[in-house]
Amino acid sequence: MFKKTMKKIVCGVLAVSATVACMGTMTACETKHPEVKMEIVFNGETYTLEYELYRKIAPTTTNHFLSLVENGYYDGLCIHDYTDSKWYTGAYEYKDSKLAYKDYYAFAEKYVPDSVWVDKGKKTSTGTLYGEFYANGGFTVENGALKQSFGSLTMYYTPKDVDQEVFIERLDGNGVTARQYKYNSATSQFFISLSKTETKDNNYCTFATLQEDSVSVLEDLQEAIKDYIADEYAASEDEDAKTFAPETKMQIDEDDRFISKDSYATYKVPQEPIVIKKMTVEKY
Repeated sequence: MFKKTMKKIVCGVLAVSATVACMGTMTACETKHPEVKMEIVFNGETYTLEYELYRKIAPTTTNHFLSLVENGYYDGLCIHDYTDSKWYTGAYEYKDSKLAYKDYYAFAEKYVPDSVWVDKGKKTSTGTLYGEFYANGGFTVENGALKQSFGSLTMYYTPKDVDQEVFIERLDGNGVTARQYKYNSATSQFFISLSKTETKDNNYCTFATLQEDSVSVLEDLQEAIKDYIADEYAASEDEDAKTFAPETKMQIDEDDRFISKDSYATYKVPQEPIVIKKMTVEKY
């Protein structure tokens, strides 16, 4: 009896130790499919979306994203570019009712693992993300890259007309290799795909899919936005005030070391904010 009791105690201690070892680090207990929860607020209602990430398909992108989520970067950010097929987020928040850029590079310096370097000796990080997609030097996944599907998450980088080479780790483990910066310049932005048709895109990395139980939640959010637009804008006689997401010109990539400091993009910014209230890592 004493031996059995001691065995149970030892097993319990080991189980607790394993749990503690998993807490506070993403490397101790990595799984093939980490899970993230995203709480989106629109018009006073909260919609909770649950995601499965694919570490074997896009390991660098997955760890990059998890670092941002775990350290709270996305909390409070909004959908800054609203279209029927994609919602873009991950860079802006509302301050005094206006869209404002949330600094990424200072945050990345503290929390984000390096994956792209200015120099071959890897002494200076760009702070950006290695692009795990075919356009970036023929990057391939043995079982095929993820397609964009309803609700899926895809890392996004703003188009850059710059002929600059940077350096990444070789896939075969034999040192580093040069690649075009424009394909390795993603920071924090991603988009949520809304098409019900699966789409292959060799220019971006899709790294997460919406869990089945959350499909109806995203559909409910879409419907709530449609109802809001119908109630608030469709009947308006003022053409300037009739659009739910009017075009707004914004300065982009303000801290990017390789592009012009006066680069701009035009976004369709929702007049009623669609905000990521909080993102949490549910499983590493």
